[in-house]
Amino acid sequence: VKLIPNPNKGIFTLKGALGTIDDEEVNVEVTDMLGQVVYTTKLIAHNGTLNETIQLSNKLANGMYMLNLHSGSENKVFHMVIEQ
Repeated sequence: VKLIPNPNKGIFTLKGALGTIDDEEVNVEVTDMLGQVVYTTKLIAHNGTLNETIQLSNKLANGMYMLNLHSGSENKVFHMVIEQ
């Protein structure tokens, strides 16, 4: 799974395949570097494939954020930079 583009302006795409071919629920959580959750959502990976665009609040400060991706078959952490 990839997060593109990075850095971004708070709009990015999660694209790629999970370790399964089933439809699977994926929890997405974005936290700042203090660990405070700034965004959370649930997505469905159809046939184990993700291709979702996410738009964060335009009130987020510039800087580094962490995106946590949790599903039944995969846990992944991305470091992401927001430059408004």
